[in-house]
Amino acid sequence: MSIHFLRYYIIKDSLRFINSNITYMQDTSNQALFKYALFYDADSFYKIFHPLKKDPYQISHKIQDQFLEFLKECMNTAYFHADLGEQLFCYYILISFISNQYFKDYATSMTDKKRNISYVESMLETYLFNKNEKLKLHKTNIADYFFDSFELNPEDIALLEKPIKRLFGFFCTRNYYLECYQSARFYFDHLANSTTRIKRPLFFLYDVFLNHRKSKRKARTFLYPRRLDTTVLNLTKQEYTLKDETQNYSFDDLYKEILKDCRRGCEALNSYFTGNQNLKPLEKYFNTKSKE
Repeated sequence: MSIHFLRYYIIKDSLRFINSNITYMQDTSNQALFKYALFYDADSFYKIFHPLKKDPYQISHKIQDQFLEFLKECMNTAYFHADLGEQLFCYYILISFISNQYFKDYATSMTDKKRNISYVESMLETYLFNKNEKLKLHKTNIADYFFDSFELNPEDIALLEKPIKRLFGFFCTRNYYLECYQSARFYFDHLANSTTRIKRPLFFLYDVFLNHRKSKRKARTFLYPRRLDTTVLNLTKQEYTLKDETQNYSFDDLYKEILKDCRRGCEALNSYFTGNQNLKPLEKYFNTKSKE
């Protein structure tokens, strides 16, 4: 999933749930938060316009499949290093994971013959950005707006290297994420925004002649929409099927539910980092989630 802005706003609104002893004197600027919102699917930017090159590692998918193990490894590393910045990164990893689960289910429930998953995601991101920033996402150069968001710092790499090596046997973490984030900067600087409509036919031609791999995102979905399709927000509270259950809550209702769940997750991490590595609340949280 490519829902960077959705994760960004959830992380931003979840800061109040994190123990203040951890957030104290840490960088929680908009640029820093957007950088961590990009982390979970940074590999989606790997050589994004290369017609042949495939990502040999696909770390985000591996993290998703072994998320709890990965998170525990990161938490242990951050605790051992006694680094508050690394500990804060662990919260962002968990919040991003929680957000993805909710957004994926909701976006899937809003798809139909006319609206694929990329369409729904772009509408949701446009809605949140326009609402919070009072700007038009399709006109905004995100690489300039979040100018300092496209490189993990040495402390971030120090947190990630050992957990990734232990779980996935992946030995070039620094170079890999450097390349992914540089591609992300290129994406937001040159591909995602357009004040004219000239990019759309150019992207369409690229798809027709070069972009044939099924697993790769179509270039024409890169541009954020000019007009918002409010039906994907379900503001009129129509019924729909979500995980085999009938629901009628709106996207704004969903956002509030995500924050409630993120609060429970943050409290579990608070117990770990301020309670001598107490893992029981985190394990209880995930056990409860698996039964839902």
